[in-house]
Amino acid sequence: MKKIINLILFIAILSTPWLHAQDDVLNPYEGNATSDPSENLITESYQIPSYNLYLQDWNNEYLKIKSLGISFGNNDDIKIILVESHNNAFAMPCDLYRITSKYGNRKGGMHTGIDLALAKGAPIRCCFDGVVRMAKEYSSYGKTVVVRHYNGLETVYAHLDSIYVQPNEMVRAGQLVGTAGNSGRASGVHLHFETRFLYEHFDPEKMIDFGSGDLISNILTIAKSELDFDTAPEAPATAQTPTPTPTPTPAPTTANNNAPATANNAPATTNPTPKPATQPAPNNTANNNNSGSVIHTVVSGDTLYGIARKYGTTVDKLLKLNNITEDSKLQLGQKIRVK
Repeated sequence: MKKIINLILFIAILSTPWLHAQDDVLNPYEGNATSDPSENLITESYQIPSYNLYLQDWNNEYLKIKSLGISFGNNDDIKIILVESHNNAFAMPCDLYRITSKYGNRKGGMHTGIDLALAKGAPIRCCFDGVVRMAKEYSSYGKTVVVRHYNGLETVYAHLDSIYVQPNEMVRAGQLVGTAGNSGRASGVHLHFETRFLYEHFDPEKMIDFGSGDLISNILTIAKSELDFDTAPEAPATAQTPTPTPTPTPAPTTANNNAPATANNAPATTNPTPKPATQPAPNNTANNNNSGSVIHTVVSGDTLYGIARKYGTTVDKLLKLNNITEDSKLQLGQKIRVK
């Protein structure tokens, strides 16, 4: 009888809360999503952060579908309030990191964020309150989460090992969105962290002091020149989206995989710039050469996604065939191999 009583007491001790609390100490990188994240999913358009600022554009598939081309008047700078009284405080996206690559030109290409080396499985947290716009495996970014915040900013968390949120889920500052990994095109475990406004990337170190782990200021100032707005934005992606300019350039109404929506410096007119009579203007039909490949000539309004859809291929295949990146700008008359 005494043995039975001792056994019962031993089982009771194992089930006590303080013992399970030790698991959190021994395994600080283990975490999970909320018990029922579906309860936090938005259901109406008014719940979408900065919906009108983004011209009623909200998609769960692409990091950037087009350039919005919004006019900010004569002001050279854009000022954004980062934390307001009704929002939670700012949270660093991760802890115990080491910067391995900063924003800017890198090996002849543009590095659109900052890389923070971490231990595999380290927690990755949302910086501000917002709504998850994208949470999926995404091209070279690997497992990626994009959150749009209520001030119009978007933050990007890429190369994750695990994702703990889903598209259209409302999240809070400091909430776990995933864990660090090396998914996608990554060398070593790290977080590729981006800051964007109206789909255009800018240097995260303009906003965050990665030495102190805090905001540089509660007001973020971005020069318009730092945001690579195209001069001729793409036509609206859907019929109900307001026209961004009085005279929009006719363009495919499809999304783009993180590539500018129009050919570089395309004029905002109803027709492409005419060519001399001796050189007829290119059309958007493909040419076959002797090698069997199919070539598309870029015209005003073309996007990588639109070209891929036209020829029944994917953006990833176009990037590989033409040795270009997602941020490459299409030029008028440029030859794009599609097959």
